[in-house]
Amino acid sequence: METRLVVPMREFVFYQTDFGEKPVEDFLAALEPAPRAKVVRNLELLRTLPFVPSEFWQKMTGTDNLWELRTEYAGNIYRILACTYKGNRVILLHGFQKKTQKTPRQELEIAEQRKKRYLQTHGYL
Repeated sequence: METRLVVPMREFVFYQTDFGEKPVEDFLAALEPAPRAKVVRNLELLRTLPFVPSEFWQKMTGTDNLWELRTEYAGNIYRILACTYKGNRVILLHGFQKKTQKTPRQELEIAEQRKKRYLQTHGYL
């Protein structure tokens, strides 16, 4: 008899501001169709695969529970910063196009502020 490990899919939650805006949805909507399709494909991999290659999904060093989903397309690099919450939930906090090797501090600060606000509103881990 074969034994299988069933891993629940990750659940995505788009961070929402107090004004009802969803910054990552807005980021995705603003992308051209081809890079948007690739970012969405990588999100789908993250949602469904139990183990995601580190080239796509990696914990940000020097942060507390801040992760990045990386997508490269036609020489451009797109990032979605997220945090994990209550098991399989992934909160999509901030999206941007990366233009330098190092993630700009300002982009990390935006994600950290949104993470803090989300956890204040919904309760801590």
